[in-house]
Amino acid sequence: MTVSMDAQNQIDAHPFSAGQVRDALDKVQASDEFKGSARMRSFLSYVVTETLEGRSDAIRAKTIAMDVYGYDADELLKREGVVRVDAGRVRRKLQAYYESNGVADELVISLPVGSYAPEFLPGTRGNRQTLRGRRRATAISISFALMFGGILVGSLIGRNAQPVAPEAGKTAIYDVSPARVEAMNLSNAGRDLIFPVTDPARLQPALLIFQTAIERDPLYYGGYAGAAQVETMFAIMQSDKSVSDELMQAAEKSSAYALELAPDAPWPLSARAWFDFGAGNYDSAVQLSLRAVSLAPDDPHIAEFDALISLYTSDFDRVLSQSEHYGTLARNGGGLVFDNALGAAQFHTGDYAAAIRTFEETISSGGPFGPISAAYLMAAHWQNGEQDEAQRLARVFSDTWPSFPIEALKARVFADPQPVQVLVAAMKAAGWSGPDAAQTGVSQTISSD
Repeated sequence: MTVSMDAQNQIDAHPFSAGQVRDALDKVQASDEFKGSARMRSFLSYVVTETLEGRSDAIRAKTIAMDVYGYDADELLKREGVVRVDAGRVRRKLQAYYESNGVADELVISLPVGSYAPEFLPGTRGNRQTLRGRRRATAISISFALMFGGILVGSLIGRNAQPVAPEAGKTAIYDVSPARVEAMNLSNAGRDLIFPVTDPARLQPALLIFQTAIERDPLYYGGYAGAAQVETMFAIMQSDKSVSDELMQAAEKSSAYALELAPDAPWPLSARAWFDFGAGNYDSAVQLSLRAVSLAPDDPHIAEFDALISLYTSDFDRVLSQSEHYGTLARNGGGLVFDNALGAAQFHTGDYAAAIRTFEETISSGGPFGPISAAYLMAAHWQNGEQDEAQRLARVFSDTWPSFPIEALKARVFADPQPVQVLVAAMKAAGWSGPDAAQTGVSQTISSD
């Protein structure tokens, strides 16, 4: 490799040759932190090579977008934001590497915040202590932003949210701006409003919060992921096809942009899975949801949507096999989706007594007694030979929710019509006569109750 004079001047600032820099780059790219991400390897290789060629001053988001990602000029305005996000990911991966397997490396490749041009630093203990000292001042200022953001969201929502940012090592906070902190906290609060849902109006403030998060930080994926989930829910509930199609188009854009910003994060994967489910792409929905769960097995929000996708694609055995895990997640902050999905799965596998116990225990522990849980209880009692109780619940259902389109709603969410037919047949045998779905429309949610 021929090294320009400008590049050599930079390298001469420290006792490293171009060959040593290249060797250090190869070592980093072969590490566990980078070997699973071709995109991050390409990013780092490009900026290091450009610097060695003396073009560090010319490295910009738009040059990376064009030269590394292959975007054309018409896409640059949108794609430059992705480059900034990827730069943060590269910084965190570098930091993780040099704090673990690369701790004894003699040469440290650093990507300073606010720059795309790397620095080549001595990997001595003293140098790393100096770098940590610089970062500590930043961490102190960020901690105030975290504190303020948490207080603000807590006062508005009245609950403490769980973090939704991906685990990126203890130094991830150094790349977080106050706007990002606010967007993260808003996204936390928004997703805590999605479940449990007994009225579509509950989703409206959640969507507003996600939209506000996007306004605060358009490069944070959480607002887009949450908006996609809510938009898909509204689309599924909507009986007007033109309105439903419009909502699905919005959900497609939101979920696609969330994935573009964070292609390996669990929440964007889960949001895209839910969109694919709403669009009828069931195989893709299942695969994306399983991937999201594998990345975040203890995240109740991810598991709630996975439970719904499993239930509505008739993978009842998966719901049953996850029941113990769901119970643990519910105790650690999950909603009532797990219990209701479990009760429905028990009904559809013929364990009617278990379904009755699950729904009754959920209701007695504070869960909502709404039209969907009442429908399953009614049908389960009838199938279990308890006709009097089934008939009583049929009267309760007709008196309390006379226009609720249970049959139309279930037909929309189940990929296979057979489970819906079994449920509705048992309800009708118990004395329920449904409304005209064409007149009433779908006006309630599918999710928690």
